[in-house]
Amino acid sequence: MKRYREIANILLKHGFGYILHQLGLAEFLSIPRKVLFKKECGIEQFSMAQRVRLVLEELGPTFIKVGQIMSTRPDLLPPDYISELEKLQDRVSAFEFDAVKQQIERELGQPLKELFAEFNPKPLAAASIGQVHRAVLPGGQEVVVKVQRPDIEQIIETDLEIMYDVARFLENRSTWAEMYSFVEMVAEFDRTLHEELDYNAEGRNADIFRKNFAGDPGVLIPMIYWEYSTRKILTMEYVKGVKLNNLLAIERLGLNRSALARKVSQAIFKQILIDGFFHGDPHPGNLAALPGERIVFMDFGMVGYLVEETKSKIGNLMIALVSKSAGTVMKAVLDLGVVPKNVDKKLLRRDIDLLQRKYYEIPLSQISLSEALNDIMGVAFKYHIRMPTEFALLVKALLTLEGVARELDPELSIVKVAEPFGKRLLMERLSLQTLAKTAVKNLREFGDILFLLPKQVSDMLDLVAEGELKLKHQFPQVDEVLARVNIMTNRLAFSIVITGLIIGSAFLARKGSVLLGQVPVAEMGFLVTGVMGFWFLVSILRSGGF
Repeated sequence: MKRYREIANILLKHGFGYILHQLGLAEFLSIPRKVLFKKECGIEQFSMAQRVRLVLEELGPTFIKVGQIMSTRPDLLPPDYISELEKLQDRVSAFEFDAVKQQIERELGQPLKELFAEFNPKPLAAASIGQVHRAVLPGGQEVVVKVQRPDIEQIIETDLEIMYDVARFLENRSTWAEMYSFVEMVAEFDRTLHEELDYNAEGRNADIFRKNFAGDPGVLIPMIYWEYSTRKILTMEYVKGVKLNNLLAIERLGLNRSALARKVSQAIFKQILIDGFFHGDPHPGNLAALPGERIVFMDFGMVGYLVEETKSKIGNLMIALVSKSAGTVMKAVLDLGVVPKNVDKKLLRRDIDLLQRKYYEIPLSQISLSEALNDIMGVAFKYHIRMPTEFALLVKALLTLEGVARELDPELSIVKVAEPFGKRLLMERLSLQTLAKTAVKNLREFGDILFLLPKQVSDMLDLVAEGELKLKHQFPQVDEVLARVNIMTNRLAFSIVITGLIIGSAFLARKGSVLLGQVPVAEMGFLVTGVMGFWFLVSILRSGGF
């Protein structure tokens, strides 16, 4: 309840009282109606997207992380919201060194002074989930130690519970929320946030990257010291490199900027198209350069993993874009995303065709990857095509990469850098080994179908023999037809009753005056019949029966 009230007050402060009203939280939290729609002074100077960002920043770590994740989803949000969410930063102060010391000693089970030869109490950086300190191990190795905030897990669990409540409420009330599967989206946030809370997962990610680049001397992945790491503590090799956005320092060291741009681009494309495991946030703060134009990757909390099926679909999209076939591009986009049933495929094909024409005459070296990807995601947003999370993260990674590469070398085309990887992907797909593997897989699946077929046919024949086989037919207007038949049947029955009353009353009238107490039965029968007949005539005229 305390957290619900905090959230409500922040929404009110930024002019989102109507959201509380629509969610029913205003009554739940006993907020007066006049307070709900009151606008704070100066709020008009901010756009809706800016106010959303301000709300998320004030709500704290969980919502900041959700906003950062949503900034990777141009298929779900319009460009102005994406632009604002990209500005979200973990603007938090460092927590006290005593809390750092207690957390390390509790997790590693030894006093801090026995674990490390040196430990700098001043953090290198602080974020919403944890902070980083420089240290030296007893063996003399320089390391950085990432320490999780002691109370962060409980805060995130409470916020996620509230998000699930709101998502379920919206799905029950809104077809739009149901179409986008809000509960499923919260579950995806839940998984991502818990991965960030588990430093063991980040350490394993680093080990996978190191293994994938084991034969490449141009890429360095810092080593993880597992004996000094737990779920809440991560100890990693310290590498003194130059950040890729520090152009003056790069030039002072005499490093070739063009070679660095090409190297970092090649490393990312290898991760995506060859390994299927890529760094999800390759911004300049997570990339550094070493002498010899070596690239250092850091911070492996956000990564993307492409299963073979998704990797194949992304490959299909790339091949379709290069071949410049609108039909093939449309099929690749439809295969890749979750498409609403009511999508207008003619309009979708037209927009993709326009997209193809835009890039048809442009040489590959002059194509802006960021513009092309934003165009594709714009089409996805327009037609409510929900892309897989991995693809959205991949798009974000490539857009970030292009920004880094262009700052280092404005003349470099990362599309040209990607071309050899695309060709390699195509050659691998057409290789005898891959074709044989695909054929074996298809034969196995076909064999399973053949194995089950005799039993299914036998079961169907048994149903036929027993007269239990039921065929389901669908008639679009069956309900309307049945309703009309029902009305006709009721009218027929009613007319029979009226006719019976008329005949009965006439028969009694011929017998003479028959009294029921003081009431003449025949005359009363004619009166009731007349009223019923008049009502019957009126109902027929109203329904357009004549």
